[in-house]
Amino acid sequence: MGRILMIPGPTMVDAEVLLAAARPVASHTSPEFEEVHRETLELLRPVFGTQGPVLLLPGSGSLAMEVAARSVVGPGSRALVLRAGHFGGYLERVLRAAGASVDVVDSRVGRGFTRGDLESLLSRSDYDVVAFQHVETSTSVANPLRELAAAARDRGVRVLVDGVASVGGMEVAMDEWGVDVVFTGSQKALAAPPGLAIVAYRSGGEEFLSESRGGVYFDYPRLLAEMESTRNYLFTPSVNLVYALHASLKRIHGEGLASRYRRHTVLAEAVRRGLEAAGLRLVAEEPFRAATVTAAWLPPGVEWGRLYGELRRLGVEVAGGLGGLKGRILRVGHMGEVDANDVVAVLAALERALRRLGQPVRRAAAVEAALEVLDKAGF
Repeated sequence: MGRILMIPGPTMVDAEVLLAAARPVASHTSPEFEEVHRETLELLRPVFGTQGPVLLLPGSGSLAMEVAARSVVGPGSRALVLRAGHFGGYLERVLRAAGASVDVVDSRVGRGFTRGDLESLLSRSDYDVVAFQHVETSTSVANPLRELAAAARDRGVRVLVDGVASVGGMEVAMDEWGVDVVFTGSQKALAAPPGLAIVAYRSGGEEFLSESRGGVYFDYPRLLAEMESTRNYLFTPSVNLVYALHASLKRIHGEGLASRYRRHTVLAEAVRRGLEAAGLRLVAEEPFRAATVTAAWLPPGVEWGRLYGELRRLGVEVAGGLGGLKGRILRVGHMGEVDANDVVAVLAALERALRRLGQPVRRAAAVEAALEVLDKAGF
């Protein structure tokens, strides 16, 4: 019996996508693979909302972060990081490693940053780049990307965004909103296996990529040439993972981006209402709640290790906290291929696990609350 995997990534992968990955390995310089690679890049552009360059690389979201960061900062650059949780620290480290001088501003747990917050910060000092998570996976906080990008654009500041937990599950419109660089990985809302790093630039973003920053992955003119033709031999693409991502993107566009974003929004609301009905308090505050992951505080007396074990015995896996929130929260991922039945099953299992651990949860309370949302939305 398969386990329902509702963590913030890697996410569940459809059998059609897995079968695409199981195709015989092809030469990465063959016309057949080059066509799939080219079409994959074209399918990615609408998901990012850009007509600009997209880089598709063998690697994780952490590689994508470094490739993105080094393309917009270097020694002498000044960067502002808006840190709303654990992964904001990754942005700080990678920007410093690229040679930038970095200022970090923290929000309180559960809160993101408003346009007013950023406008105030930018009025106090000059920056070349502002960087933040669209969704801070560790807290389920969603920053208002469109509003923050507008504030930065008004000051002539470039915008670098971690879209690892949003791209494919929440709207991103880089060209329309003036977002300069967004990066992600294949294993989250894009619903493909882990192993592909993806970096997208707004239309006109070639200006960031006119020179090499040293090394192989940071030779941006050659990276662009590799995207134009896999016969340019900068690196060997992850052929079978590209097949999988191509198949997943076909599914995404078959569903339709607007429908996909609505599905994520409805499932997120169902999860939130279910968790609250089970007596759990949400970590992210309004209006900073993500459509792809929801975090909740563990009830007093409930140990994460015991809850995790009970859930696994019931065939369900959710995630725990990171950093300073380790052992204090749980995180439910509801992105990619997750559907209404998965949400109901996970909430039912959570109720059972909490009751086994002595929590006074009314039977079916979480399920009823979620079904009310789902039924109203026609799911």
